[in-house]
Amino acid sequence: MRRTRPLALALILLAGLAGAAAVRSEPLRIMPIGDSITEGGDGQGGYRRPLFERLTAAFGRPNFVGSRSSRNTDPADFLEHDHDGYSAYRIEQIAQGGAFWNALPLEDRLRLWDPAIVLVHAGTNDAQQNYRFRGDPGAGRPGVVARLDDLVSRVVAYNPDIQVLLAQIVPANAPASETTQAYVRALNAEIPALVARHQALGHRVALVDMYTPMLAYPHPDGIHPSPEGYAVMAEQWFRAIQALPQLPANPVRGRADGVVLADRTLWASDAVPAPQANLVRAGAPTLVSARSSGYGGSRSTRVLNDGSLARFTDDADETFTTTFTLDTAAAPSGYTLSAIRTHAGRAAAGNGDERSHQAYEVWWSAAQAPDAYQRLAGAHHVVVDAAETGSVLTMRRPDGQPLATGVARVQFRFAEPPARQYGFIGIDAPAPYREIEVFGEPSAAR
Repeated sequence: MRRTRPLALALILLAGLAGAAAVRSEPLRIMPIGDSITEGGDGQGGYRRPLFERLTAAFGRPNFVGSRSSRNTDPADFLEHDHDGYSAYRIEQIAQGGAFWNALPLEDRLRLWDPAIVLVHAGTNDAQQNYRFRGDPGAGRPGVVARLDDLVSRVVAYNPDIQVLLAQIVPANAPASETTQAYVRALNAEIPALVARHQALGHRVALVDMYTPMLAYPHPDGIHPSPEGYAVMAEQWFRAIQALPQLPANPVRGRADGVVLADRTLWASDAVPAPQANLVRAGAPTLVSARSSGYGGSRSTRVLNDGSLARFTDDADETFTTTFTLDTAAAPSGYTLSAIRTHAGRAAAGNGDERSHQAYEVWWSAAQAPDAYQRLAGAHHVVVDAAETGSVLTMRRPDGQPLATGVARVQFRFAEPPARQYGFIGIDAPAPYREIEVFGEPSAAR
């Protein structure tokens, strides 16, 4: 009885864990997809900054996501740098990845950031290169409308609940060639029918006219909008989002692994959720050992389960493994895991690198075969902005069922977080891990 009393306490405290994790809901994830017009290399944040401000005032702050970052060109006071805009990419390169920026395929990028809304403005580089407007379908070379349809279809196939806003792209003007200008006009003339086809299939795809209102705002270089033009683009995106019957909800992260992953971002003014009694807390009667391998930091990994958030790991590669062995002598049937919570983060480094982007996989082994591990789920934090100081990830089953039963060991395989490029540099700064908590109780005897 002496051994199981702390477990009861852990379960009582776990009942309050849901409320603690839900203090602030995750901001709506919006993924701006496109080329340099999405990237917005004007030094003002392109359309992203005015759109962010409009959305924040109307609905609360969003979270722009994607595998690109403009932190080296955005204004210093605009901290929402992320997007999925690839300068010089044609439509099929945005969809397929590879090419100049060596992007991941679109499906992989969607999987990483799991947006609720996708903004698509693509085709300008196809127009500049006069690239296969009609194509040659018989030779396996699709035309531009088919390429754009493929991009949209990939988003729908990944998650039909994503709201896709597809733009008729901004006009081109001199000094851009007349060929480029005509290509843009011809492409835009066919996009409404593309959208209508998707809508007839029940897909959540809506049309956004970026062409008509931008005719009054010629581009200085013929291709890229002026600051005034970007403001008009932002207003068009905002009105399209505002016109939706209802804002979509963020997709449930972790669903591919059969779990719900709650991702809480912390800022300097936030109260940090205090660690609670759990199965792997140092000194708990349920814990036999905690061992790490592949760790290259100077600080001890004992900080991972010491019950204090004051200390943190400092492994530069973030590719170490920590294994917690539970006391199966006291619980021969092993343990039933109900939730896992991890804490990480510090304020951004002096060079701007974020330090809250935790990423790992959880594996476990059964009491009957403690050396045979099976994967439970993967998890990573989706960064909100450069001012955040920490993150808390909480993992559960959606139906309240256990994460696993009959558990002897729980293993955390820490990994580099998904990189977001700025220029050719990837942002994958190590996350200082502060605490791991594994909640549960002894499994019932069989």
